[in-house]
Amino acid sequence: MHIKDDFRPLVFVTGASGYLGSVVVNELLEAGYPVRGAARGRKVAAIKEAFAKYPSFEAVEIADVATADYTDILAGVGAIIHTAAPLPGRVEGEAAFTSAIDGSLNILRAANKAGISRVVVTGSTVSFPENKFGPDDWVAVTKEEALKGSAIELYVAEKKYSEQAILEFAKEHAQMDITIFNPPWIFGPLAPGFESLIPTPNGAYASFSANGFVYQLLRADNTSYHYSPGTIDHSLPLTPNGTRPRRLAIVSPYQTDFRDAIKYIQDERPELSNRLADPETVPRWSTYKLDVDLSPIEEFFGYPISAFKTWRETILDTIDRFIEIENNWRGAGYEFEVPKQPPM
Repeated sequence: MHIKDDFRPLVFVTGASGYLGSVVVNELLEAGYPVRGAARGRKVAAIKEAFAKYPSFEAVEIADVATADYTDILAGVGAIIHTAAPLPGRVEGEAAFTSAIDGSLNILRAANKAGISRVVVTGSTVSFPENKFGPDDWVAVTKEEALKGSAIELYVAEKKYSEQAILEFAKEHAQMDITIFNPPWIFGPLAPGFESLIPTPNGAYASFSANGFVYQLLRADNTSYHYSPGTIDHSLPLTPNGTRPRRLAIVSPYQTDFRDAIKYIQDERPELSNRLADPETVPRWSTYKLDVDLSPIEEFFGYPISAFKTWRETILDTIDRFIEIENNWRGAGYEFEVPKQPPM
């Protein structure tokens, strides 16, 4: 986290109970930032428990990001990280666009009204066309096409149009410092305390998000190897240096390959070998690394490319964390097995 002087503003994080949101909250707290995290329903109590050891953490409830009144919630806030967004298949039809677009604009309007200038939003590389990752490159799908297509097509369109709405808002409110970071699949260990959010195996796998593909490696008959590089082992800075792109693709600079992932586990965690498929059965993909220029991350945010975790580190850290989760379930007397297909 890039910090100017010793001042750390109160940061409001949406989607704090999700995989990405919880990692962001943990990184901020560890860096000394006070955090106000939002969740809904029973998850509010769960994030309170997850981050109970941090006196500077506060949990608040947001039932609907698209209609919420943020007046009281944003009191004293100095920066916002907006991670709340529906995953593919979780919201259907027009509701997906309402949640993504209106949800983002609602919080941006509230931030502007409250005088909060620094806002970070998590987008996705799916909003870029194939092999083009410039700030003005957009996937061609339309809303009409997406509404008639698959859940994935709908997700791609909702990300595209929500990001475009955010950028238009940023253009109209030049006094605000709004940045969209666009990752692909995000892999990495679940945040400390995540056990409070998944105390039992029942329905827990959906909470693993893209990490379900990594957890799936611990099943010897695994045949599903969805692929894309990415990691979320570190937060990115809130404070940029000078004028910079408002929309940036950000991916792992390392080659990523599930054959290698299985071999890392075999070599480094031999006690898990009987749970692994033969790495030679894993399909080869034509591309193992997205060709994204990461120099703006160093130039404008002071975050060195060398700080990214390697694919080996990401896999081993994530697998170790899953073993901790399993041991927690086992200690509580639950029976479970790795799902054959991640629920995404």
